[in-house]
Amino acid sequence: MRPPHALTLSRRTVQVLVLLLTVLTPVLARHANYLSAQHLDKAIEQLGSSPQGLSLRATDALLRAVTGVERPAAELRTADRDALLAAARGARGSVWSFELFGITITDPLAALESAAASRTGRWVLLSGVLLPLLLTAMLGRVFCAWICPAGFLLDLTGRLRGLLRFLELKPGRVRLWSGDKFLLLALGVAASLVAGLPLLGYVYPPALVGREVHNGLTAMFDRAEDGMLGFSAAGLTIASWFLLAVALAEIAFGRRLWCRALCPGGALYSLLGRYRLLRIRRTPARCDDCGDCVAACEMGLSPMTDRFGMECDGCGACITSCPTDALAYRLGAREARRTGEVGS
Repeated sequence: MRPPHALTLSRRTVQVLVLLLTVLTPVLARHANYLSAQHLDKAIEQLGSSPQGLSLRATDALLRAVTGVERPAAELRTADRDALLAAARGARGSVWSFELFGITITDPLAALESAAASRTGRWVLLSGVLLPLLLTAMLGRVFCAWICPAGFLLDLTGRLRGLLRFLELKPGRVRLWSGDKFLLLALGVAASLVAGLPLLGYVYPPALVGREVHNGLTAMFDRAEDGMLGFSAAGLTIASWFLLAVALAEIAFGRRLWCRALCPGGALYSLLGRYRLLRIRRTPARCDDCGDCVAACEMGLSPMTDRFGMECDGCGACITSCPTDALAYRLGAREARRTGEVGS
C-alpha cells in the first residue's frame, strides 16, 4: 500500500480544520455568553466532564492561550475580559456566511440568492464575496474539494462503497447528466427572484451542515443548563435527514452523485472558475495510459485523455494516483492544446 501523498494529507488537514471550526464557532458563542454574564467558571464546573463541559473547557483554554490571559474568570480585569470576549467573538457564522476577526466571507451562492431575493446588491454581500470570487478565479472549484464540510463527509461514501464490494454486495451505478446542477441553480435563483426568499440554502449541503451543527450544539448547551447532559438529537431538523439521504444515495447508486450532477453551489463555482489560472495538466511523454487517474477522479473526468474542463475541483486525486508523475498543477488561464503538453 502506498503511503498517503503529501497533497492528500494537506487536503485532509484543511478539511478537518474547517470541520473543527464549524463545530467550534457555536461553542465560542456560548463561551462569550457565559463570560459576558460572569458565569463562565460556574458553567464549567456545572457541566463537568460532559461533552458540553469538556468543549467549553477546551475552548476557554484555547482562548487563554491566544490572548495570554491566565487568571480565573472570576478574577479577570476589565481589559482581560474584553480581550477574551474579542477573541471569542472573532469567529462567528458558518461556511454559508462567516466572519473572521472583522473580515466577512460569504459563499457566492448565498450572495447571488440573497441579491435575487432582495432584488438589490447590498455592499455587505459584495464585500463578503470578493475573497471567494478572487480565489475561485485563480484556483477554480477548489471550495468543493478543499473546504466544503459536506464534501469531506461525502468523501467517506466512497469508502463505504468499497466496503459493500468487500462484502460482495455490488453497489449500483447511476449516471446523471452533469448539466442538471446548472438547471437547478437557474431554477433556484429564478424562484428566489419571484418568491423573494433564498431557497437554495435549504438544499445546499455546506449551508445545511453549518446550520445543523449550530442548532445541534446550541440545543445541547440549552439542555445541559437544565441538567440534561450528554449528546442529543434535539435541535436537528429535516435537513439532517436530507444529508443522510444524499449520503445513502451515493453509497447505493454512485460516488459523488450530488457534487457531480446536482449541487447548485458546485455549478456556480464551476462557472466562476471556468478561466482559472491554476490547472492540472498532463505531460504526455510521461503518461503510460494506465488509467489510474481516471479511476481516482470522483468527478467522473478523464485526466488520461486531458478531459478536465470547468468541472475539475482541483482535489489532486489524479495527481496522487499517477505512478509516473505525468500530472501536476500548472499555471495557465486557457485550455491547453491537444498537442504537446495538454491539460484542463
